[in-house]
Amino acid sequence: MRDRRRTLFLFGSVAATFLSDTTTTHAYYTNVYGDELRSCSSDGTALTGFTRTGYCVDRNDDAGSHHICIDLSSSTTRGGGNFCDVTGQSDWCDQEAPCHDDADQNCPIWNWCVCQWAFASYLENAGGCDYVQDVVCDAINMEAVEAYRRQSQSKYANALRCIEERCNIQAGRFSLGDALLPSHAFPLTVLLLSALTVAILGLKKWNGTHTHSESDTTDYVSYQAA
Repeated sequence: MRDRRRTLFLFGSVAATFLSDTTTTHAYYTNVYGDELRSCSSDGTALTGFTRTGYCVDRNDDAGSHHICIDLSSSTTRGGGNFCDVTGQSDWCDQEAPCHDDADQNCPIWNWCVCQWAFASYLENAGGCDYVQDVVCDAINMEAVEAYRRQSQSKYANALRCIEERCNIQAGRFSLGDALLPSHAFPLTVLLLSALTVAILGLKKWNGTHTHSESDTTDYVSYQAA
């Protein structure tokens, strides 16, 4: 019986850990169209992303929420400055960084994941949506849209409106459902959740039919510690 309990415990732990890890990857995010998030950077250009995977995704320590993919090589519609100039940063926009396809080589920074809050300030300081560089719509993380919608300041409403205009999306089309897991992620998620449920139910059934002894408890604690 102890072997069965160990197996169920291990199975549940692995399933939970795997589910937690995989939901931080790009496959579990959508872009502003509700489709699978696309890579922001590409071969021949510098590798971008807070996680340096090419995708505008993050982890909990990314306070800047680098969800907006912007084409730093593009010129502005009405002659405004580039992202670095307008936001008062050093001019890293025109520099090089390790390549998307070869970390041992440097490539020009082209499409880049920028902070969603800095993007809103960029719009404000540049004079509006017509004065900023191009955005790469299919690589913009829907998380940015949801973050803007939760804010009351006009600068974030303007940032949302700019994304709608640049990406040719009908105003008000965004909904909370667009930020949920994309359809292609459901099968794996359902499988893992089912496995975790089976493990939990198995443990409950075992606990209800088995009387613990002192040796059982000691063995269980030792297994957890291992």
